[in-house]
Amino acid sequence: MTTNSIYSTFCPPGNLAGISVYQSDVDTSHTLIARVFNNSGLFQEHISTTPLPKLRIISIHSKSSILPLQISRDALQTLKDTYSIGDELWNLTSTFGDKPMSAAVGEGGMKVQSGENGIQDISYRLTFPTPLPGGVHRWTMRQMAVFHHHDPNDLQNLWIFFHVRSDTPMQKEIEKYASLSQQGLRSDHAWYALHSAAFSSYLDNWRSYMNSLGHKVDRHTDESLDFILRNVDRILTAGGATNLTDIHNTRDLLVPTSYRLRVILDTLAKLGDLSSVLSSQHNSADNGFQKLVTCVGYHKDRLEGCVVGVDVLKEKVKDILNMSTLGLDVRMTHEILDLNNRMVQLNDRMIRANKVVAFLTVIYLPASLASSIFGMNLFKFDDGTTEEFQVSRKIWIYVVATFTLAIVTMGMSHLWSHKEQILRRSLCFPKLRIYQETKEMSSDT
Repeated sequence: MTTNSIYSTFCPPGNLAGISVYQSDVDTSHTLIARVFNNSGLFQEHISTTPLPKLRIISIHSKSSILPLQISRDALQTLKDTYSIGDELWNLTSTFGDKPMSAAVGEGGMKVQSGENGIQDISYRLTFPTPLPGGVHRWTMRQMAVFHHHDPNDLQNLWIFFHVRSDTPMQKEIEKYASLSQQGLRSDHAWYALHSAAFSSYLDNWRSYMNSLGHKVDRHTDESLDFILRNVDRILTAGGATNLTDIHNTRDLLVPTSYRLRVILDTLAKLGDLSSVLSSQHNSADNGFQKLVTCVGYHKDRLEGCVVGVDVLKEKVKDILNMSTLGLDVRMTHEILDLNNRMVQLNDRMIRANKVVAFLTVIYLPASLASSIFGMNLFKFDDGTTEEFQVSRKIWIYVVATFTLAIVTMGMSHLWSHKEQILRRSLCFPKLRIYQETKEMSSDT
């Protein structure tokens, strides 16, 4: 049994229920009587105490896609026991209580369980896009499930529909079918009318949804190359007309879409095959089973085109992302080269500044040393005969000493800064001399 451990699928027994029942009574065997149950306990009592009708249609809904179904688990268990339904009923409802998850895109395909007296339990779940108000290209995913307890003897046919909200297109189709009275109790007519209503109510949205995705991808394709070549930095911002975030979101929508469509196509194929078998067993060639075969073929053709469209759009998005990656690589290379050029320029300025500082230091240090040695002997102050400040005639000694020390300092600085090159040359010269002597000796011999 599949259970939902993340969120609640069914509401508590005391909560408000949303269950609509359409069934034939003993006195009105050719008419469907509608009843609405706002309490799961009352519905449970009704199922337990009422004889199995010839046809019973049950519609169970939730208030929104993120809220549980408005029926208690015990009430659904009573219905399950009454009709001897297997655990596929729990598997069918396991994803309700929240929006369809990407992890469950492969689930919901049609299952057929055969029972006694030719009774077949048919179940499948449809996932479909629904437009949201406030935007042309805003969509969200919804789901609905169908369970059909098919009795070929027309003694206890049961239909259960699980869907979101009470005003869905499927609910309107059920009410329309229930108003058909006598014609509505024919097994083949119910087979065609209700199955086709489920497909027609929701599968047509896939075409509009694919058109919306195609519009997004085409817009990205037309604008991405210009953005990448001329303005790559804007592609990283969320406010631009084309950006990586929007492209990735479109890709995330496309990935589960193909799997969801394939599950629906598998359901259509199985239902079409089963309808063909039932049609061959029917007396009349013009029956509801054969009509459903035609209906299923129509929807299959449309959805197969959507699958091809999804594959094409995925390839286009892949190309856009590849171009974006290439453009970003080129931009990053340009940024790195620009940064490297700036570092080289900064390094050149620092080298020139260091040379200036070194030159001034070479001049200053010898002059300071000479000044410290000679002291005040280089100048004449007031000697009693004159008040003028005079430079000593021996100032040339200071100039010569300073100049000599500057040359010595510059030489030492040069030797220190180039000591590694000098050492390498000194080590290479002996090797070169030995090589030349060896070459001369070999030539003499």
